[in-house]
Amino acid sequence: MTRLKLEQHPDRLVNFMIFRNVKNCVDILKMVKSGHIGSALISENMVVSSLHLGVAINRALHNLSNGSMKTKHINTEIMMCLSPNNNISHSLSRFGLNENTNNLVSVSICDNEDQLSEMTQQLKTAINADLVNDCRGFFYDDFEICDVYGISKEELAVDTLENSVVTKIATKV
Repeated sequence: MTRLKLEQHPDRLVNFMIFRNVKNCVDILKMVKSGHIGSALISENMVVSSLHLGVAINRALHNLSNGSMKTKHINTEIMMCLSPNNNISHSLSRFGLNENTNNLVSVSICDNEDQLSEMTQQLKTAINADLVNDCRGFFYDDFEICDVYGISKEELAVDTLENSVVTKIATKV
């Protein structure tokens, strides 16, 4: 579990966990759709780094604070903010879970430690997978990331994939 400290939102506790070799995606999808899981569950192969994730979370919290969310819930807003475009269904299908998801990232946003501890325990119980203790590295798909974000070989020759992706989502209108 990794805590993200967002300077613009010091009143919010933000944690993320990486689960690998998920064995019960169908059950998890049912729990998400029924509202039994209160965390954002994101396909790990679409997350380049904790900075990438942090920028999207920060933007989603900013949209929540300003009343300018494009979706109805903060968890789907995070996926929307990860996306390079403003198509909600595209964002959910690209960044969310499906029946074939093997690795996922959970993002929990809470107001206090007790609530966060409860959410963390709920996720550990609900998700049948290996919990990664070291959350510094993500298993992402370079080709899919470049395709989704429209990053060319020429762009990668002068900058990193992480910087290119972060720039795309931070400057999205």
